Amino acid sequence: MNKDTFTVSITAGIAVVLLLFGGTGTNTIRFNTGYAQTETLGAPIFVEKGSDSIKRDIGPNTTQYTFTSNGTLNGNLEYNKKGQYVSISKGNNVTFDQGKGVITTKDGSETANYTFIEVGNGTDYQGASVYSTNSTGKLSFLNNIVVIFKGGYDESGNYALHQWRWK
Repeated sequence: MNKDTFTVSITAGIAVVLLLFGGTGTNTIRFNTGYAQTETLGAPIFVEKGSDSIKRDIGPNTTQYTFTSNGTLNGNLEYNKKGQYVSISKGNNVTFDQGKGVITTKDGSETANYTFIEVGNGTDYQGASVYSTNSTGKLSFLNNIVVIFKGGYDESGNYALHQWRWK
């Protein structure tokens, strides 16, 4: 597998996403439908950086996090995000995370909500988000879309995230 790509596979049309990653590339994703075709999703629509601001243990192998981030949408629309997720340790440095958040345009005039699932292995993670909004402006295209994403944490606990629209 090329070091600058990772592959997304769908099994039996179920809305479960399995991401097989092979590098840290952000320019190409191969979308494998299992029907002998592969599509390239191109450049990410979201590029952001952020951090987890609150960490709270809520049970055995289960931690709740609050996060904030800033980024650009479609290369030019600045936004802020905030949300929370629950992370369940599966052992061997693997986690399963599920959460929700809100994206707000930098000027505060529009918002969209989203939910996500992800799988992590130490400092890297990948998953899928579903967006919804009542916006009729710049964020209106986010209503009912699915994105896939890949991100990673640095030594200081800050993360960088790239998201591609799943068409």
